[in-house]
Amino acid sequence: MRCFIRRDVQAIGTCRACNKGICEACAVDLGHSICCQGSCEEKAKVINAQIAQSRTVFQTQRRSRFVAPAFFISMGVAFFLYAGTGKPGLNLGTVMGGGFVLFGSVLAIINQRYAKDLQKSA
Repeated sequence: MRCFIRRDVQAIGTCRACNKGICEACAVDLGHSICCQGSCEEKAKVINAQIAQSRTVFQTQRRSRFVAPAFFISMGVAFFLYAGTGKPGLNLGTVMGGGFVLFGSVLAIINQRYAKDLQKSA
């Protein structure tokens, strides 16, 4: 592969921002990637910042994946308890409670599978 700017020189890699081949003279080292000098430097820094931010979001998501299911299941239990003080049988409270518990359980299973898939790909 040849440098996009200097066609007679062999490229050492591709720019992080524009994915064009660049030689050692045209490259700016960003630490863990390279980019073209000039306008691509700012774009590459933005890309690197987005990657770092997504890593932080991913780590936060891994820690809090059971918060929403626990909330929905506890709300379902609360509806069941509240409905139990009134008329026995099927009423709005028991239907809502069942819906919340079911939704929370399904959400917990989906989150667990998603976390396993992410862990396998990481």
